[in-house]
Amino acid sequence: MDKEWLSSRIADETIELVLVFHDAGDIIWANQAAADKLEYERDRLTECGMKQIFRQDFKEPEPFDRLKLAEKQETAAYRRNGSCFPVSVRILPGDQEGVYILLAEDITDRKSIDLRSRKMRQDEEENIRARNEFVSNVTHELRTPVNGIRGHATTLLDEVSEEQRKTLEMILYCCNNISAIIDNILDYGKLGAGKFTIDEREFDFYKMMDRVIGTHMAEINKKELRLNVDMDQKIPQFLVGDELRLVQIINNLLSNAIKFTMIGSVGVVVSKTKQTADEVELFFMVKDSGIGMTQKEQDKLFQSFTQADASITRRFGGTGLGLAITKQLVELMQGSIQVESEKGRGSTFSFSVKLKTSQNEGTGAVLQKGYEGLISFAGGSGQAEEDDFSRFGEPANKEELKKRMDKLILSIELGTWDKAEVLASTVKELVKNSDDEMRRLVLRMEMAIRKSNYEKSIAACGVVKEAIIERVGEL
Repeated sequence: MDKEWLSSRIADETIELVLVFHDAGDIIWANQAAADKLEYERDRLTECGMKQIFRQDFKEPEPFDRLKLAEKQETAAYRRNGSCFPVSVRILPGDQEGVYILLAEDITDRKSIDLRSRKMRQDEEENIRARNEFVSNVTHELRTPVNGIRGHATTLLDEVSEEQRKTLEMILYCCNNISAIIDNILDYGKLGAGKFTIDEREFDFYKMMDRVIGTHMAEINKKELRLNVDMDQKIPQFLVGDELRLVQIINNLLSNAIKFTMIGSVGVVVSKTKQTADEVELFFMVKDSGIGMTQKEQDKLFQSFTQADASITRRFGGTGLGLAITKQLVELMQGSIQVESEKGRGSTFSFSVKLKTSQNEGTGAVLQKGYEGLISFAGGSGQAEEDDFSRFGEPANKEELKKRMDKLILSIELGTWDKAEVLASTVKELVKNSDDEMRRLVLRMEMAIRKSNYEKSIAACGVVKEAIIERVGEL
């Protein structure tokens, strides 16, 4: 054995325990770290045998019954007082026959961290399980009263005055919102627990799109938005996939586009990007001319419980779960989702999904009567028109203001206050780049309309119209 190496500072000051021993188990040298960790005086340590330090491993008659040469293994080292601590050891042959070097690292801290990590993981799994169970129970209990309220309100609709009908319709609207929130929470819980599966069945793609478009037509007409739909006629009519979840994805993106667009248009594009004997890849795009987003807002868009900014939740409502769920559903269908947006200039959401082909043939089916004027096939631009309503007084803005103000006054005259509220909101959007006084006048008009006050609403509309004419000329 090289005595000079054994007594060198490298061996003596290393944090590892170094023990040199004969194959019979007698210790012939130990560094200071070994003496300190094992709580022996250094001279006394050489009087011990390996059987005292490594009681589980050095047993008669074979000293290497468990500890193998050159392999790193975990075991326990015993202190002078009989207590022990975990170590990672490696035994190397010395430069003399029958002599070995043991290098040991105290892994007490690492073991403690591993134990805490395992405990934290177990606690987290238990918390997730308890949370999901709680959410499932609470949402189930919420459905019962919501459905009861909805049922009674629906029954009363035909038996009340016009003013009472408006109240009942608001109750039904709130019930639908609560149901949508409950569905989002349940879906999120299933996705987070890995219990969400795709149910693949054959469906008629064109009939599906017809239902999706029809679902949103009432809201589109209410806000007087233009809807442009462009579908690739080469898409097979019959496909195999989870129709319900595909509808959920499109509905979520389309409803968001409509919700965040006060004036202008919404566009839907569907095209086939790839097809094999048993699979087809579809590309969807939903474009709007709404409020848009900054890059910072886009970066956190698909996170759970977040929206572009807090003011959006206050202004438009929602849980912030919709797009997080949409993203996970798209990925379950072997696709991806992206967004392009500019603040005040609208947003474009695009996603792809993979579906299986069907044995049934058929392509290019036309949507049901009533939507033909909205549809263009393979070759249309698929883009919502780029009218710029944002510049107060510009031709497009002026034309839209005239149209909205005329319809607003007519809605007040007819007493359709819900329609009037929507139109007032669009007028407010159209004058947002005007001066402060103009914006205040429109806000007062909106407040009067919300109170369904005919005299004040008509008077306020007259004041607003005069103010617009004063600034941009005759409407």
